Parts: sequence; structure tokens; C-alpha cells
Amino acid sequence: MKKLMLALALAAGSAQAAWQLDAQQSSLHFVTVKNDVVAETHSFKQLQGQWADNGQFSVEIPVQSLDTLIPIRNERMLEHLFNAKQFPAIKATGALDAAKITALKTGAVHQEKVELSLTLLDQTQKVTVDLSVVKLADNRVLAYTKAPVLVKATDFKLDGGVKKLQEIAKLNRIELVVPVSFDVQFSR
Repeated sequence: MKKLMLALALAAGSAQAAWQLDAQQSSLHFVTVKNDVVAETHSFKQLQGQWADNGQFSVEIPVQSLDTLIPIRNERMLEHLFNAKQFPAIKATGALDAAKITALKTGAVHQEKVELSLTLLDQTQKVTVDLSVVKLADNRVLAYTKAPVLVKATDFKLDGGVKKLQEIAKLNRIELVVPVSFDVQFSR
């Protein structure tokens, strides 16, 4: 019984030490290009995640939070591109050098290339992200992309959905490479 109580106490302590993503202070944007000349910025309005003291992090993006500023386009992308009913979330996991970030003084910046495991639909691919991490306070950090991450629709088998959207909207072309940028804040 003592071992069980000790294990529960340790688990509770480590859960309290975890950093939580602050959804109100975080954002993710991506750009689509149609007919070679029309670029439009879109976003996901909800992000959730955590970052453990060992450096491991996970972020989940509810697909229903897609915002293209055009309701019918939201509906079409959710149905034909993201297959939101079957795959309600996009997931990203990875690790940061926790020791370097913990050692930062408030206001200091740490830069690191991070390999993410990104899951869209039922496809998981490795994506390298050039991150900057700023220690905002002892209990708050900000991580953001130094440059957009180029996500290839073909890597995640999204090209069929892109083609369907192209047909529905009667477009000549929708670019299959999408720049993605984000800034996320974590707090204890």
C-alpha cells in the first residue's frame, strides 16, 4: 500500500510539473495558393497540448476549429480534405532540449531544430522545424517557427482531397505545398 501511495504522489508531482499549452496565447496559420496567384491565410482556432519536464511535448489541433473566413470553404475542407468525422485531430509530437530552456534567463532566446512527428488523417511523417523558444517568465515560455514549415499534401495523402476541392471550386490549380507557421505559449 505504501508503494502505491508513493507512486501516486510521484505521478501527481510530475503532472503538476508539466507545462500546459495556453490556447488563448497560441496560434497556427497556413497559406493556400490557388490558380498560381491567389494566396489565402487560414488558421485553426483551437490548440491544446503539454510539454513535460523531460522535453517531450505533444500538441493536438481539433480539425473542427478550422477557420478560412468562408463558412462553405470550411465545410468543404473539413469533409473532403481533412475527413474530420473520421480524423478529428491533427497531432504533433517531439522533444526540445529541456535543460537549455530551463537554464535560460527571462527574455533570453534558445534556437533549436526540432523533428516533429506530424499526423494528418492516418499518415505520420517526420517534419523538421526551426524553432525559437523565449523564456517569458519562470513559468511561461513561447515557441515559434523562425521560418514557415512546408507541408506537402502528397506526403499525407491529401492530394485526392485537394483535387476534389479544386473540382468543386472550378479552379485550375491548388498548390500541394502549404507553408505553416505557429507560435505557442506554455505555462506551468
